Amino acid sequence: MERKSRLGPEREAEIFAAVERLVREHGYEKVTMQQIAVEARASTATLYRRWDGKPRLVVEAVRHRRPAPLEDVDTGSLRGDLLAGANAVVNSAPEDHDLMSGLANAARTDEDLAQAQREVLAAPMRQAVNLVLDRAADRGEIDRDAPAREFVPELLFASTVVHRIHTGAFPDETYLVRFIDAVLLPALGVRRP
Repeated sequence: MERKSRLGPEREAEIFAAVERLVREHGYEKVTMQQIAVEARASTATLYRRWDGKPRLVVEAVRHRRPAPLEDVDTGSLRGDLLAGANAVVNSAPEDHDLMSGLANAARTDEDLAQAQREVLAAPMRQAVNLVLDRAADRGEIDRDAPAREFVPELLFASTVVHRIHTGAFPDETYLVRFIDAVLLPALGVRRP
């Protein structure tokens, strides 16, 4: 649920920056709304009124600087769009990967954080992926009802998270290109020329 904010975009950006600094430095679990209020030079009442609590505030702070990788991507081909999204992920800073991993871990035991992640991060990602797939179907690159279509958002996410678990490293562009060409496109019925 989006709340009306009396905070301007610049002030929100300042608060989000303070939130990220604290979470990076101390970890999600150790940061309190009181600390955020002090760091952001805001009242806790303002923070709660605008964001309802720490989970929503932290996730919106993350989203503020990192839009979904496929938002605003339209290269004219499905492969090009997926590669552009992969490049956006690969080109994000390593500390961003650590931040996202830490939040994913914290969400395992914090249902409010998990819900905020689903609403603020996962839902826009799913919408962006569906838009990319709709355009690909409109161009005739894939069937509109390709059976693998519903799994693409999870596969894109898994390609980064699981790779890191298995190898200890975030995937590079070469790996993601191979993943797109060998897994995603064939699953959607796209044959490589």
